[in-house]
Amino acid sequence: MDEGRTRKSEVRPLPLPDSMRPEDVDLLHLISHSVAVQIGDTTESVFTRFAKSQAEFMAVLDQERLAGICSRHRLSEVLGGRYGFALWARKPIGLHLSPHETRVSVRTPIENVLQQVFARTDDAFYDDVLLVNEHESFLGLITTQTLFKVQNALLRTNIADLVDKEQEIRSKNEQMETDLRMAMELQQALMSFNYPRFCDDKRELQFSHRYRPASMVGGDFFFISRISDSCAGIFICDVMGHGVRSALITSMLRALIEALGPRAADPDFLLTELNHELASILRQIDTTLFVTAVYCTIDAATGQLHMGNAGNPSPLHLVSESGDVRPLFLSNSERGPVLGLLPDARYQTAAVELAPNDCILFFTDGLIEAEQDDGQLFGVDRLTDSLRRNATSLENLLENLENDARFFAGKSTFEDDICLLAVR
Repeated sequence: MDEGRTRKSEVRPLPLPDSMRPEDVDLLHLISHSVAVQIGDTTESVFTRFAKSQAEFMAVLDQERLAGICSRHRLSEVLGGRYGFALWARKPIGLHLSPHETRVSVRTPIENVLQQVFARTDDAFYDDVLLVNEHESFLGLITTQTLFKVQNALLRTNIADLVDKEQEIRSKNEQMETDLRMAMELQQALMSFNYPRFCDDKRELQFSHRYRPASMVGGDFFFISRISDSCAGIFICDVMGHGVRSALITSMLRALIEALGPRAADPDFLLTELNHELASILRQIDTTLFVTAVYCTIDAATGQLHMGNAGNPSPLHLVSESGDVRPLFLSNSERGPVLGLLPDARYQTAAVELAPNDCILFFTDGLIEAEQDDGQLFGVDRLTDSLRRNATSLENLLENLENDARFFAGKSTFEDDICLLAVR
C-alpha cells in the first residue's frame, strides 16, 4: 500500500450538544474520520490498516475520485474463510466495495440526510456515510451512531419547543378563557337580571327569563328599558351566529337603544333607527351579518302593548281568561326585515290590548329549533302546547318550557343560544 496516497486520520469521538436545530447542523462537524485507501491497495494491506485503526469503515479512492466504501466486518468475512486469505489477500480492495454505499453532499439538509440513512435496509443500516463536496470529492465519514445523536438532539429540541409552545398556548387559552368569562359577565350585566319595576295603583308587570348561550358568550340578548314608571320597553334579539362577535353586536345594540332615550317609546322608530345604524356600521367593516329582533312597549297602567318585529319569531300571547295561546302576528305590511341588511328599511307598529294576568312569551329561535336525530324540530306548535300546559306558575314556566324542548330533542344541551322572556 502506498502510504503517500492514503489519507490518515484518527477516529475521534464527537461531542454534540444535547439539543440542536436543523439550521445549526454543519455536516463537516459530524465527520468522525477521513481514513481512506486506494482502490488498488491489496485486501491484506487494508485489513492490516483496519487492525491499526478504530474505524469500522474506510473510504476507497481511485486517485482523488471517490470510488466507494469498504468495511472491517466484510474483510474479516472474506479473509477469515478456509481459503479466504489465499484467494483474496493479494487481490485489490476494489473487489470488496460495499454495494449499498450512502453518499451525501455537504450541502444536503440534515433532515434529508437522516431520512436517507434511516431508510436503509438492515444489511447496510449501520454503514458509515460518505460525505463529499459539491465536486463529489471525498471529505470524510460520518458514523450512524453520530447521526443517531444528532437525531436525538433534534428531537429533544423539538420536544422542548413543543413544551414551550404548549405552555404558550395554555397561557393564551387561559387568558382567552379569562377574557371570555369577563365578556360573559359583562354581557349578563347588560341584561335586565334585576328587573325594573313598572306599575300603577292596580297592576304591575312581572318578569322572568332564561338565558343559555351555546358558548360562554352568545348572540341572543334581551333588554328591559324604562319608558315611564308604568311602561316598559322590551327588546329581544338574535344575532347571526354566536360567540364573541355576536356578543359584541348585542352590546352595541344595547348602547344604541339607550342612546335613543324617550324616543324608544315608538317601536317603529326604534327598529328603524337600529337598522340604519347597524347597517352603516357593518358596511364599514365589510361584514355580512344580520339581527332578528322584536321590540315592544307594555304599559301596566293601560294594558296596551305596542310591538314591531324585525324577522324574529312572533311572541306568544297567553290569554288568562280563556287559557288560549295565540301568536302576536303582524301583517305582511307591518312585519319588517331583519336588522342590518337594508339600511333604508322601515318598520311598523301593531297594538294589542292585554288583560290582567295575561302573559307574553318572547323567545329566539334556539328553543324552537331544538332538533331530534331524525331532523324534526320542536317548533312553535309544541312550544305553544307547552306554554298552555305550564302557564299556572310564572316562576317555573320557562324552566318547564326548556325541559320540554330538551326531552323532545333527547339532548341535555342546545346547539344554539336560548333566550326566553316572559312578562305577565
